Amino acid sequence: MYATCSRGHRHWGLAGAAGGLIVASGERGTELLLTLRSGAVHHGNTWSIPGGAIDTSDADAHAAACREIYEELGLDVAALPVLGSHTFECGGWTYSTSLLAAETPFALVVDGWETDAVGWFDLESVDRLAADGSLHPGFASSWPALRRLIGERQPA
Repeated sequence: MYATCSRGHRHWGLAGAAGGLIVASGERGTELLLTLRSGAVHHGNTWSIPGGAIDTSDADAHAAACREIYEELGLDVAALPVLGSHTFECGGWTYSTSLLAAETPFALVVDGWETDAVGWFDLESVDRLAADGSLHPGFASSWPALRRLIGERQPA
């Protein structure tokens, strides 16, 4: 369900939303797992991270992020180390991003109707997606802070 924040913006998730940004050390340096959102979802046809509404079954935002990654990609990421987190706030509504570390990029499969494609992107590629408007607007708003956080906490 949609929520309207105090600024009048429409957001998905009455209790806020959460997602996970998986970071790995790959051939191109730091690589990030991004998904191309289906045209059937809010802000479709944009690149983002797997995520969605926080619901009553979630213990916290990180649990919601892990649940959403499993629902969208079939990946159980609960055991991945957490490098940090970032919360984007808009008029009382929040989107929490868990920054998760994977050793290396791994094979990916689209496993749900919410996602059209999935891939690994180096930092500069994500910068280009942000510059050309191809990122989900919420993710684009959080990208500068997430990029700084990634720089501070590189995966081992």
